[in-house]
Amino acid sequence: MAPFFQNIRDNTEWLYGVIFEYKLFYYDLWSLVHLWSGAILFALLTAINVKKRWLKLLLILSAFEVVETLFFITVLNLFKPEKSVDVLNDIVIGMLGGYLMYAFFKWSHTGKYYKLLALFISTITIAFLWVGWYGYIYNIPFFNSPYINWWALSCWTLSGVIILLMFINLKDKRNIFFAVTLPWFIYLVVLCGVEYIAYHLLNFREISQPSTPMIFDIVHGSKIMHIYYLTAPVLFIGLFIILNSLLKKNEQT
Repeated sequence: MAPFFQNIRDNTEWLYGVIFEYKLFYYDLWSLVHLWSGAILFALLTAINVKKRWLKLLLILSAFEVVETLFFITVLNLFKPEKSVDVLNDIVIGMLGGYLMYAFFKWSHTGKYYKLLALFISTITIAFLWVGWYGYIYNIPFFNSPYINWWALSCWTLSGVIILLMFINLKDKRNIFFAVTLPWFIYLVVLCGVEYIAYHLLNFREISQPSTPMIFDIVHGSKIMHIYYLTAPVLFIGLFIILNSLLKKNEQT
């Protein structure tokens, strides 16, 4: 396998951790990805007024499973081979994601809570993908957990919520440039303070990979970590804007 594809496979092994299993039914961290995909696809199909959206959602989810099996698994060998029951589970969970989005639209038909849903999905998505992919390991065992580091996931989710709440509040009162730059600046100041205290005073270290300081002997990690830490607010805000616009289109349909 080419090094690029091998890296993708190595960096997605964490998704296979089984969280719950009962007879033929199970769900793992990949299930959350399928749940997310079903929900977002249903919102998109609704926003663009696709007829027979449930059938189209089923066809899209099924088509992806076929492509995944024939290309990503068989040809590129990116993921582990799946049994037929695994494929069925993925499709069912994707449809469940669509139903949850449908139920939300029915419950919040006025669009009152669309912004909160966009905030929730944005923060969870960015935090989940980043923390799972990076594979946080700390030098204090209490803060570690199998498959995905729940401490890091919680911290990044909370950070995303705070950043987006600031952005939403400032955007309603000022322009979008100010609404992006001020939370970004506050985030960087807080990040430097928290990293200094954790690293130098509490001896709290992230040890999954060889690390170097980003600046002033703080934010120790790899280059990709440094890039993410510098751009995290933009990622949270960017995904929020996309999802909020998508959900607003559903309000108009």
